Amino acid sequence: MTQPAIDKVRFKFFTQCPRDDGRGIFVLQMLTGKPYDQIASMIDWGVRTNHYTMWNELRGVLTELGWHTGGLRETKNWADVQGVAVVHVEGDHFIRYDADNGFFYDPGQSDGPDLHTRLVPVSYLPVQSPDNGG
Repeated sequence: MTQPAIDKVRFKFFTQCPRDDGRGIFVLQMLTGKPYDQIASMIDWGVRTNHYTMWNELRGVLTELGWHTGGLRETKNWADVQGVAVVHVEGDHFIRYDADNGFFYDPGQSDGPDLHTRLVPVSYLPVQSPDNGG
């Protein structure tokens, strides 16, 4: 693991370890700074007991919090991802990627952001905070 210089990290890191669910919520927590329970309460889980999220749920929370999202895009290449994005990777897992700085925020890791990943992107959603305008 090659961690970036701490002064270059723009977002707080949250790990899901040792949990086996909630990756999408942890990614949203890293983006928004909101507590896990607040984000989880914004999703209608129905009868599901595990917090496994899908794109429509992630987009709904981001929209409700005032975040701007681009269209969902398919890819197999990290070079396609620009800016800050929520990325779905092979293995049915969500991470956050800061392409501007080349930082991978994988809530499945316990050590914080990384400069490298072996994960393969499947699709991504570019995001922009409400503070940065549309």
